[in-house]
Amino acid sequence: MVEIECLPEVILDTTLARLDKKHNPTDDTKQIALLLCATNSEIAPTSTLARNTNTTPEDCSSEEHKKIQRSVAVKSLSLVPQHDAFAAGNMPVILFDLDNSERDSHHSKEEAERTVSSLATDQRPTHLVLFQSNGNLNEGTRDRPLAAKMEFDQLEGLPLALDLDTHYFLNSKAALCTSGLPRYVTIASEDRPYARIYEPSLDNSTLLDLPDYSTDPRACCSKCMSRHGNVKIPPDCTGPRGQWLKTQIYRLMSQISSHPLPFVVKNQQTFGGGGTFVVSSQRDLLELQDTLSNRILPKLLSQINSSNAHLKPATLILSEMITDPIGDWGLTFFVSRSGKCTFLAVTEQVVDPSKAWIGSTITYPDQDSLETRFTPIMQRIGAWLSKHGYYGPCGADILESRRGGTNESTQFDIVDLNVRTSGSLVLGLMKGHFSKRRGLHEASSFSVNVKMARDAFIRIFESQFREGQMVIASWYEDLTSGVSYGNLLVGAQDKKSLQEKVARIKEIASEVSF
Repeated sequence: MVEIECLPEVILDTTLARLDKKHNPTDDTKQIALLLCATNSEIAPTSTLARNTNTTPEDCSSEEHKKIQRSVAVKSLSLVPQHDAFAAGNMPVILFDLDNSERDSHHSKEEAERTVSSLATDQRPTHLVLFQSNGNLNEGTRDRPLAAKMEFDQLEGLPLALDLDTHYFLNSKAALCTSGLPRYVTIASEDRPYARIYEPSLDNSTLLDLPDYSTDPRACCSKCMSRHGNVKIPPDCTGPRGQWLKTQIYRLMSQISSHPLPFVVKNQQTFGGGGTFVVSSQRDLLELQDTLSNRILPKLLSQINSSNAHLKPATLILSEMITDPIGDWGLTFFVSRSGKCTFLAVTEQVVDPSKAWIGSTITYPDQDSLETRFTPIMQRIGAWLSKHGYYGPCGADILESRRGGTNESTQFDIVDLNVRTSGSLVLGLMKGHFSKRRGLHEASSFSVNVKMARDAFIRIFESQFREGQMVIASWYEDLTSGVSYGNLLVGAQDKKSLQEKVARIKEIASEVSF
């Protein structure tokens, strides 16, 4: 094992606990405990943590259920939560076990504790509690309200900082579409380089809602009654559920297919950039028709019932496509209990060919000027979130484009809100570690899969780890497969050096992804 004492201590610029306490300094009894778990409505990560059925936006669908279940469990219950725990600071943090076995339970806690042990002592969680998914979530938190990263069914009835329905609503694409949040225009001139003009939100989107939901499977045909434990309407259904599904798919696809090209279709998936489909050609439209009609809509519409219909989880959004973006930005900030916003960072988004988010890059010397440019839109988003009772971290995905095809001004369009800890959160807290103390002004954050243990990986890049150029923000070695899942923070002096370092990591990684 590479001795942790040999690696430099990481001192974050701030932490979530410090940001919360800054605006709530006296009432310690109301300090929250973080409950960090990414959820999935397609796959149950473990035998005791059920898949979501009431809220259904989080996953990227897959037909290979058994094959990827372990990967889903590792990413949802360890990799993403560890990354967020790295930014938590002095507050209780709750993670879930991947398995009920004693061996896996011990291993999960050991991996999480080793990750946060690289932090300064006063920036580590006060409690790092790992629970079996059927355990008592209030244990170890002194009955503090729980701030969940994402809403999921098994939180019902627990003392939450924000109720599940509101949290779901704020993260939904439909909420953003109807929020009234404006476009933000910057005017470039010598004397006023960042003058701000707000326009009313333009009605360039169409919401496609369901008028109702299907009947209970026990009141349908023999096919449905024999499989009532499986909510998906079977393709050979001969009763009212099957007819309802065909009618709704036909109605939705007719509206989508008649929309002029180019356009964007979004569903309520909210994790990792999922649920967004860009349609710029007839070929794209044919592929979308097949994907929606045969894969996504049968599964999604089947899950709507009397318990979740009020959340409108099947809503589709048709919107105009921004055809000439010049910037793809990730804004990260913190909303206090009083509604005050603290800017944390603006990163550039890294996406794969399918437009799914796989990482972020940041230029630390540019942060002051980016804060000036993005503060107005940050404050408007924060005010909207505060109106709905939310406080905590938030990320906003924003596209920048030329206004009217000229070079004099640009406009920002909010394309997604992540009302939770975001994937670029930790990167924004590393300016002091990378840039100020080491002269590493460019940095990137991304996830890797490697077929080796943590120590073996560190040994390959030992000089970079010892010099603080690389930091592990989360790591889990699957003892069964021997595959390790990690989230890395990598700093470099300039963009060219950063690209070279990332390329070196890609040479030994089986996958670089979210």
